[in-house]
Formats: sequence, structure tokens, C-alpha cells
Amino acid sequence: MKKLIETTLNSLAHKGLDATPKNYAKEFYTKAEELNHEVEDLKNFYKVLDTLGQDEKKVVQEKNIKTATELIQILKQRVKKADISRFVNHMTTLMKPSINQEMYSKIDEMILELSNKPEKLLEKRTLETVEELTNERIRLDRQALREKSEDMKKLTNIITKYYDRSLIQSDNTYDEIITIKGELEALELSSQSTRELTTMQANLVDTIYKLENSIEKNKIDLIKGQNESNDLHKQINELEEELIQLQKEKNIDFLTGVMNRRGYTSAVAKIENEFTIFQSNYAIVFYDIDNFKNINDTYGHECGDVILNIFATILKKLTREDDIICRYGGEEFVALIHYNDENEVKRYIKRVKEIIAQNKFIYNNEVKLLVKFSAGVTFRNKYESYEMAVKRADKLLYDAKHSGKDKIILDEGTTL
Repeated sequence: MKKLIETTLNSLAHKGLDATPKNYAKEFYTKAEELNHEVEDLKNFYKVLDTLGQDEKKVVQEKNIKTATELIQILKQRVKKADISRFVNHMTTLMKPSINQEMYSKIDEMILELSNKPEKLLEKRTLETVEELTNERIRLDRQALREKSEDMKKLTNIITKYYDRSLIQSDNTYDEIITIKGELEALELSSQSTRELTTMQANLVDTIYKLENSIEKNKIDLIKGQNESNDLHKQINELEEELIQLQKEKNIDFLTGVMNRRGYTSAVAKIENEFTIFQSNYAIVFYDIDNFKNINDTYGHECGDVILNIFATILKKLTREDDIICRYGGEEFVALIHYNDENEVKRYIKRVKEIIAQNKFIYNNEVKLLVKFSAGVTFRNKYESYEMAVKRADKLLYDAKHSGKDKIILDEGTTL
């Protein structure tokens, strides 16, 4: 022990470090490892180290933590186990499927595992599992809705077929009804619709059976029913198409065809989540078309709309599918660009500038305009929050607009 102490003090002196408790402890444990010296405190340190989660061990390795004092700082940042347990107890309710029940067992398995070891909730793999289960639950619920809709269409198709082939004709009405009844009885419905539509299916068969004895007498009313059934089937198809179209259009700017502010807000939440969990780097690019007011004043707002549409189309063609393009307001656009190296973003923005500069924007086959733009670019990982990064990008755009325009300023001050 005496030799270990002397070696520790000499090493500190050689490195020019004061023998403070922190410096001494770190050097002491390092020398103890080098000399294979069995120190009780060092054994206890490694026992505690073994109890850490994978993410905490990664921090210990990255920061080269060697002392109990440093280790305490990591342990102080832990969320209390009791708080995690309370959250885990509510996760079943939060993740409960709304339509399709197939996910219950998988969710229950995860909750049971977390109930035994709540601290695993903070591990990256667990967060990935939660995201996977959530996406699977949404996919299954959507599938169930599609299947229910298809089952409704099957039933209405058979009813329509019944009217078309049987009720208007009089020669073989009875035989046709028997055929349709058999088809209804043999109709296979999806598992998603068993509870709701099986009873309806049985009622339809029973109804057709009763109609067999009174078909001629009620032909006029049945023909009316045929029209109503056709209308119902048509309305179902129209509603389906409208829902699909509305889902697409609510997040799209009608003039430019790129994402609007509503869609952008949702996209930011998703991309921020990827940034936090998976360290997925992205840049924020604010675009503003220079002298756009002059274009509107000189050539009219219709010309301005054409310019906006062409500008947005160019941005879309130069931007990858997993990146985001949004009309932020007026002649302002914003892009969220994923990257592995910052030079990728610089090459992207230079490409945009080259394409815009080399092409004239044509309006009404007569007016040909050379359009320029200014931009501000920030890299998200250099800021504590998205709000700070986007505010800085907006400020850089402002600086570009008020220092001569036709400029792109990056957050380290570089001008392109």
C-alpha cells in the first residue's frame, strides 16, 4: 500500500497535477489497476459499475470515469425507480389497441418485463421496442378498418346484385333469390368483422327468405330499395375516397404541393424524436425568395403564385424522400435535411442555388424571370433545442436579406 501511495503521488507530480482528493483518487485507482493491487475500494467501485445499465456504462467508458465521486454524478441523474414503476403501471392503458386486439399479448409481455425491471424503460432498445409496438398497433388498427369497410362493401354488393338480377326480372325470380341467399350464407367475413357483421349477415338471409313468398306483391317497393342500396354503395365508395384525399390534403399546401405548417409541426415532432433517440443529425434551411413583392407588384399575384409553385417543385426534386420541405409562409420555405457529414448539406444548398440561378422562371409563355433567393442554415446538433436552432436559422436568413440578398449564410458564419 505504501508503495502504491508513493507511486500515485510521484505520478501526480510528474503530470503537474495537485494532489486534490479528486486527482489523487483517479490516479490511485489507475495505478492500482496497473500494479494489480487488490484494493477494497476499487473492488467496490467495480461492483457498482456492474449494476449500471448499458447507456450508463457507455457514459462511464466515454468519460473515462475512474472514481466513486465521478460515478455518483451519473447515479444522481437517474430517474427514481418508483417514478418509472408508476409510469409502467399506466403503459398498458396508454398502448391499448383501439380496434385490433392482436397486440395485447406482445404489449403485456413487455409490461411484465418492465414491471420486474422498471429501469430498462430508459434503455435505447426498450424505447425502440415501444416505437415498434406502437407502429404495429397503428398498422393493425388501420388494417382492421379497411377489412371492415371491405366487408360492408361485400354485403352491399350482394344486396345490389340481388336487386339487379332478381327483382326487376319476373321469369326466374325465385331461383335467383335462392342463389343469392346461398351466396350470403356462404359469404366469408374477416375476423375483424365477425362480431359486428355476422348478425347482419344472418338477418339479411332471414329477410331474403321472407321476401321469397311476397316478391311479386312488393316489387315496386323493392325496386325503390334497389336504388337506395345503389346509393348506399356509392356513398361508401365516395366517403372512402374523400377520407383518403382529405388525409393527404390536410397537411399539403394547395398552391405549391409541399407540406404546410400543420404538416410541418407533426414532421418536426417526428424528426426531433429520431434526433433524440437515434442521434439522427439534420440541418434546418430557411429559404426566402428575393424581391418577391416586386414580382407581385409588377406582374401580378398570379405570376407570383406560379413562381412559388416552380420554386417549391425544384426544392422537392432536389430533396430526398425522407427529408422535409415546407411552405413556411408567404415566399418563405423551410427544409429539414438529414446528413452524415455537414458537407452533404453544403453540397445540397449549392446545388439548389445553381439550379435556381441557371434557369429562368416562365409565366404565361411570355414573362421570363431570373429568380434569386436568400437562406440561413443551422445544424441541429449544435443547439440545445429545435426552437433555438430554428430561431438561429431565421436570424441568419434575416442577415442574408439585409446584407445584399442572394446569399446563403451557415451558422458558423460561412457565406455561400
